[in-house]
Amino acid sequence: MRMDIETYNKIYESLESVDDVKKLSRRFSQPIGTLHSILNQKTVTKVKRNFSRVKNKSPRNLRQWKKGKSIVEIAKKNDIPATLMVSMLLKEMGIPKKGFIRNLEEQPEGRLKKEVIAALDSDFFFSPKAHDMHAEKGEMGEAILAEWLDECGISYRSEDDLREEGFLKTPDFLLDEEIEIDGVAISWIESKALFGDEKEHEYYIKKQFRDYEENYGTGMIVYWYGFIDTVSYNGNLIKDYRFFDKDRDTVEELLNFKTYW
Repeated sequence: MRMDIETYNKIYESLESVDDVKKLSRRFSQPIGTLHSILNQKTVTKVKRNFSRVKNKSPRNLRQWKKGKSIVEIAKKNDIPATLMVSMLLKEMGIPKKGFIRNLEEQPEGRLKKEVIAALDSDFFFSPKAHDMHAEKGEMGEAILAEWLDECGISYRSEDDLREEGFLKTPDFLLDEEIEIDGVAISWIESKALFGDEKEHEYYIKKQFRDYEENYGTGMIVYWYGFIDTVSYNGNLIKDYRFFDKDRDTVEELLNFKTYW
């Protein structure tokens, strides 16, 4: 839903960890998914701000680990997601991080393996499991849109179809014929299983939306978890879950999809 900037700022400032998601969801009458998306964006912003500083402390952090502090403890002290701390420490040890994490079950038993597993399990934003669940949310949003288009009898080409045809910049759905929504003729739809704040919106304007508009005309952007009421882009439509049938089971499932465990 459209969210006023004052409400957004209150939510943003109040969210510190996933432990806050449920209570703030009730307090502000927002879906769990919306609160988690905002927290994810806040975490990413914090990482961008702190990453270089923490990375430069890798030798000191490795010494702390060798003295007995756990990876999770060191990550909390440095206010950085535990998965990133794992990567920094493995690099400092001279261990290829991608190979170690991808083949974790094959690694020898011991303190390092045990703590890496614990660190990844504690990270709801940067761990492989978190990335997989985020991708699953994206697929759910696209599936709902495809179902809606099919039910409305609207023909389209999907992103996969367009790539097979050699297109490089591809929206999730390119409509075979324009359709009119709210008095606006649209030719493409892009699905985003996240909350549309100013930073995210500006990022995707530069990365995707500008190219879509230049190549295909006016379109519709769906921020499934809502968006700040100040975001706009050249008359392109911006919608969220409320545009679709909230009673649709798949929409309800997406709104309450938990990317924490």
